[in-house]
Amino acid sequence: MDLTALYKISYGVYVIGTKLDGKDAGCTVDAFIQSTNSPVPTVILCSIQANQTNKAIKQTGEFTVSVLPTDVDPFIIANFGFQSGRDSDKWANVEHKYVGGLPVLEKAASFLRCKVTDYKELSTHTAFFCEVVDAWQGEGEPLIYGDYQKNLKAKAQEAFKAFKEGQPYSQQEEKWVCTVCGYVYSGDVPFEELPEDYKCPICAAPKKAFKKQ
Repeated sequence: MDLTALYKISYGVYVIGTKLDGKDAGCTVDAFIQSTNSPVPTVILCSIQANQTNKAIKQTGEFTVSVLPTDVDPFIIANFGFQSGRDSDKWANVEHKYVGGLPVLEKAASFLRCKVTDYKELSTHTAFFCEVVDAWQGEGEPLIYGDYQKNLKAKAQEAFKAFKEGQPYSQQEEKWVCTVCGYVYSGDVPFEELPEDYKCPICAAPKKAFKKQ
């Protein structure tokens, strides 16, 4: 059986935010679907039983969902998916905020807050049946799981390797790159504070031709 055929089922990649014994917890998931829209929107989350996040959801009875966008930093996927919360404070490594006491990413395509109404134990996973108690839009288009497998998985692995070798995520530099010639801005003045008439010193492309990477 070719399990890669399952990659073409349309679903996304998400970061779950919850609490365990008062501490932030969470993980990357892909098995998350909407089950109904009315009279109350409901969703189903399948969570690995061995994960700390599974225990946290059972303890709190609620969680947040940050829907990852197509331009997500690969490290975010790695941070929440390639290590256990038993060994690392995952949320300390990324920009985030709190909604009703639960963490969400600072940036995502959209956000949900879910309350567990029931759950069923499967062989290796728990299926949580939930009501959506709040939802709000973010920015960007949602990342599709198949595209993650094709375009981002290797980058996530590379980002996590760099992180484990001692470069904290908070210290990784964002770069502004000219999309015309590839010049990387390295001046002392933050790129956002440069005048609007700034031009690339190599090809004279306007400021709007630069993209953050």
